[in-house]
Amino acid sequence: MHVPVPWGASGDGFVFFPNGERRWGLHGASGVLIRHRDDNGVETFFLAQRGDNVEGGRSQWAIPGGAIETGESPVDGAIREFREEIDIEIDYEILGEHAAHVHEVWSYTTVVVEVKEKFSPPVELQWENKASGWFTRQEIAGLNTYEEFQVALEHLFTIIDQRS
Repeated sequence: MHVPVPWGASGDGFVFFPNGERRWGLHGASGVLIRHRDDNGVETFFLAQRGDNVEGGRSQWAIPGGAIETGESPVDGAIREFREEIDIEIDYEILGEHAAHVHEVWSYTTVVVEVKEKFSPPVELQWENKASGWFTRQEIAGLNTYEEFQVALEHLFTIIDQRS
């Protein structure tokens, strides 16, 4: 069952599954994992700490993302959500994507991109996030990450490693 909300964009609302679970995003959801490699080959990833008012994963680290709008691709949705949440324009190369199908009518797609220019995390964030920053793989392993993001990381790192 799809239940739109009376505010927000065309994809805002909950999808309810027969087992009672619900997910945000009438057309699914997507987010972007941003990778940067410096001149020495050291890679870091941009993550955001989820705010206290979000659906699931409060105060945990994950990637910026959200509901896909009507007619929008998962890639377009992921980049739009990044701009909305982080308020930074990026030039990027798509490395790949991974879709986690929670149910036949809903999935979360993580788009993996690489940026040549490492941007500074914003000083002020809107309500969906309360912190952001760049982290190595080892540092990510020590963070309190959102469970579903943690599960996807193996697939996301495989996408990156196959392209490197």
